[in-house]
Amino acid sequence: MKRLTAMARFALVGVGLVFAMGAQAQPVYKWVDADGKTHYGSQPPPTAPEAAPLKIQSTNGTGSSGNSKASAGKTQQYNADGTKKVSKDVEEFGEGLKKSLGTVDSKQVPLNCSVAVDNIHHQADLMLEVGQKNVRDGYMTQASFDSTAPKIREAKGKYSVADCQGASGNKKSFYQCMSSSRNHVTGCDKQYKH
Repeated sequence: MKRLTAMARFALVGVGLVFAMGAQAQPVYKWVDADGKTHYGSQPPPTAPEAAPLKIQSTNGTGSSGNSKASAGKTQQYNADGTKKVSKDVEEFGEGLKKSLGTVDSKQVPLNCSVAVDNIHHQADLMLEVGQKNVRDGYMTQASFDSTAPKIREAKGKYSVADCQGASGNKKSFYQCMSSSRNHVTGCDKQYKH
């Protein structure tokens, strides 16, 4: 069996945490292209810069009805492990987001080790934050988070400015890819395995 690199584990775990979430800190845009294909992204498309971000409603039970399992007349559904099931539209959103995070921006930026490492660390911290929120909101078990979080922390610790400055080959290309704030570790790792 092929051994996964720290970054590959980091990216795979991160996608799982992001996919499980019902909302995120950054806005997400949804648009349909001229061919009728639906796209999701953190930036509106250049052809429709006036596009409004999606409004994702949280079902974290913080509304006036407390821990109500009913939302808009629907009863909350649960998975076998006791976690909440996500609605079809959130599941579709998650799939689109997963695809978007796996795509690298075609505009290359110069290598900037400080920015690349900051982006990697910020994304790792965000994945951990989203995972904790998913546990609080009932979309992820504590055990699942507890088995995933150390892998993210370990991978995060392997990326530093000094490591970037000494990098070559695909690892250097990965750092260059991460020098763009428009890229995610998932997409950069997919394109530049190291």
